[in-house]
Amino acid sequence: METEKIIKVIDFWNEFSRSGNLKDRSVLDNINFKTKEITDIIGPRRCGKSSILKLVIKKLNLKNNYIFMNFEDPFFIENKKPLIIEELISVFQQYFNRQLDYLFFDEIQQIDQWEKAIRKLRDLGSYKIFITGSNSGLMESDLSTLLTGRHLSYKIFPLDFKEYLNFKNIRITGNKDLILNKQKILKQFDNFMQTGGFPEIVLTENMELARTYFYDILQKDIIRKYDIRQKLILERIALYMISNSSKIISIESLKNAYDISYELANSYLEYIKSAFLIFDISQFGYSVKKQQKSMKKYYSIDTGMLNAVSYSFSEDRGRILENMVCLALKNSKKQFYYYKTQNNTEIDFVVSENLKITELIQVCWDLSDLKTREREIKSLVYAMKELKLSNSKIITYEQEDEIKIDDKIIHVIPAYKWLLQ
Repeated sequence: METEKIIKVIDFWNEFSRSGNLKDRSVLDNINFKTKEITDIIGPRRCGKSSILKLVIKKLNLKNNYIFMNFEDPFFIENKKPLIIEELISVFQQYFNRQLDYLFFDEIQQIDQWEKAIRKLRDLGSYKIFITGSNSGLMESDLSTLLTGRHLSYKIFPLDFKEYLNFKNIRITGNKDLILNKQKILKQFDNFMQTGGFPEIVLTENMELARTYFYDILQKDIIRKYDIRQKLILERIALYMISNSSKIISIESLKNAYDISYELANSYLEYIKSAFLIFDISQFGYSVKKQQKSMKKYYSIDTGMLNAVSYSFSEDRGRILENMVCLALKNSKKQFYYYKTQNNTEIDFVVSENLKITELIQVCWDLSDLKTREREIKSLVYAMKELKLSNSKIITYEQEDEIKIDDKIIHVIPAYKWLLQ
């Protein structure tokens, strides 16, 4: 009877792997398909990891020499011991195809001690293995410790703006397209700010899904995983962090606001980060110790989720725009921080290479107001002098300009152009 169930589960998910009208994702351009090491794809729930595995299968033109398995199938509620993975392989080779070359394991963290089973399969050298997971701790602790030297990691997030346009069947290949399609692109940019980049929400425009995703992640990736007792406090902290996206927040302030210990506040914050609901950036400093000690600035993983669950956040368009810029920098894999000048002026983002700042970015929705314009320019000029840079950027909603102050140049760039560069 158990073998019959396994046959049905394998058949269902392998058929699933060949279904659907798939849209390309940029991560495919980065994946090393030739390596023998395990390829792990980590990111928040519902950001498209299963579809990426299906795209890999399509790109490799695989027919029937692979297993695709989603371990969130109800079958694995009662069958989550690591030996189940070997049983899947055995049943596949006995009833489907003796020739098995590829293993695609979706949401692998659902299997107890999955690391030992995957490591054993990798060491056998018989299969190319792809795995996905929805918890960043999967990569940072389990994978790094137990699969050292045996895996290549790829983090993915909800769609970026270029991918979003692709999902809407809009292709931008150069400056001519940007000029000719400006109004169409701006309209889609407005939608992107509101809906965010979770693929199913982009396709259906059903914003209620964003709230569902938020509570699913809380329940499955935090409360259940860490056996949280004070569920309401955890939920309130998660909502607070998302509602205060683009702000500097201290653990001490969470401790005082929710009347809990510093240790518990810190633990809950780490859990929320590990489930990819939020992420943080540090203040730039030439000392690594100083960077680590600085208060963090926090951002939501998705502007659609931010709009769906936060408190009237949609009214603050500037902070949503800053969140979008931050997500784009995170997708770029660059090292970036926020910066405070010697006179305590804050610069939204600095990009660095080997602790040398190469780029300054300020985000401002609209520079039409004279006081706002002067404030942003003054802050950047001061920072450029302090850091010995001659160029910087202000990213706006749609304004474009080049501002020259002595030997300094500030490039004012519309966000939609910057995101598509």
